[in-house]
Amino acid sequence: MTRHLLHFAFASSLVLSAAPARVAAENWPQWRGPSANGISAEKNLPVSWSVTENITWKLPLPALSGSTPIVWGDRIFLNVAESGSLFLWAVDRAKGAPLWKQHLGDGDNKQRKQNMSTPSPVTDGKNVWVMTGTGILKGFDFSGKELWARDIPKDYGAFGLNWGYGSSPLLHEDSLYVQVLHGMKTDDPSYVLRIDKATGRTLWRVERPTNARRESPDSYTTPALLRYGKNVEVVITGGDVVTGHDLVTGKELWRVNGLNPGNDANYRIVASPVVHGDLIIAPTRERPMLVLKPGGRGDVTSTHVLWSFQNGPDVPTPVTDGTYLYTQFEVADSRRYAAPTAIRVA
Repeated sequence: MTRHLLHFAFASSLVLSAAPARVAAENWPQWRGPSANGISAEKNLPVSWSVTENITWKLPLPALSGSTPIVWGDRIFLNVAESGSLFLWAVDRAKGAPLWKQHLGDGDNKQRKQNMSTPSPVTDGKNVWVMTGTGILKGFDFSGKELWARDIPKDYGAFGLNWGYGSSPLLHEDSLYVQVLHGMKTDDPSYVLRIDKATGRTLWRVERPTNARRESPDSYTTPALLRYGKNVEVVITGGDVVTGHDLVTGKELWRVNGLNPGNDANYRIVASPVVHGDLIIAPTRERPMLVLKPGGRGDVTSTHVLWSFQNGPDVPTPVTDGTYLYTQFEVADSRRYAAPTAIRVA
């Protein structure tokens, strides 16, 4: 969703569109795809659908979900809400039939426009990890065996987001990176976690203080991975700022202000940061959207903002092919609708 908030990926069924008949296509191991940028390298994909055209199979689902199906080989993994509980489903990609269903936890509820199945699973091709909006984080192998389980709110305090938790874990090498950025319904600090993917053990937890107030600390984004030179960093947006963190220690390396120039108390952020090459695109609630260069240390607001765009996407995370940035923005009229646009970034 994240990206997730207000985005319902399935209503009453999961639909697989017909493409060239092969299961061994590109994997989609996380909500933004193989490169975490929303881009697929697949070719000759269908561009039109109906209830029958280009549909291979349909699988009824018990409830709405804001999460993204992920795909590895012959399996599709889904975060599914059903009758007040939450489950991880593994589905046969060719047949559209569930292979197994594992209980994640109870306490599913609707918070504003989403339920607690919003975070998307992630996989490395051997195991799969999934977080719920209630803060349960579990790992499974591909046969459905539970590897470990965590209750994040039990360990660090209840989530306090106005619209319910909606961020997905970022998987990188041996770790999951999980953000909890909140403030509307809590005075507890926002924080970022690095969790060992094999054991579920917390490797570090760093607090992420900002001057954001009321609902503005709330963030529904998913962390992004930034690579430049020999450096690899985690990028986090929310609480009116963009921050970069050291992978090993979690230490904040740099910070850019300016996501909420008017100090609006209701400026929650939904659209996630996008990284392409050495560019960092950081949306906020409509305006501005900042484009940053990497490499700074400390407060780099005055030195590392390359340009800004005054019609951000609010909810949908932008996509870039390296030349253009494709985004949506709201046009203020009597109906308020999302207008697509493309911006040259290269």
